[in-house]
Amino acid sequence: MAKNVSIVYDIFIGASAAHVWKGLIDGDITREYVYGTRFESKLKKGEPYAYLGDGDFKVVEGEILDIEKNSRLVLSWKANYDESVAKDKPSRVSFELISSGPSVTKLHLVHDQFKDESATYTGSIEGWPLMLSSLKSFLETGRALEVK
Repeated sequence: MAKNVSIVYDIFIGASAAHVWKGLIDGDITREYVYGTRFESKLKKGEPYAYLGDGDFKVVEGEILDIEKNSRLVLSWKANYDESVAKDKPSRVSFELISSGPSVTKLHLVHDQFKDESATYTGSIEGWPLMLSSLKSFLETGRALEVK
């Protein structure tokens, strides 16, 4: 029997919710902290989105399941960056932005709806904290973390 697994991660960022929102949806910014990929979407519920790599390869793709500007973004999540994750069924990623003051935002991430401890799940356990820490660094200092 498959067990339900999920990833929950919270990080406080020294920026307004609007600025953190821009960091999530602006392809020029995502390129800095999401492994060089550019987020692209029409930003409407039911529309497709993708994180595009070199040659517009869809490193991750899916559909916008819910969106509330500066507050909430929910995506179906289908990773394609290698053979092991490409075999996995789509999961779901939810970003929630909660203002903790005029220039502090709590970013609450939930990555769930995994069938089991799949390759996508395993890769995301370390991937999310690294990416969101890099987003925090970029928004607070103008420089993303330098990682390999």
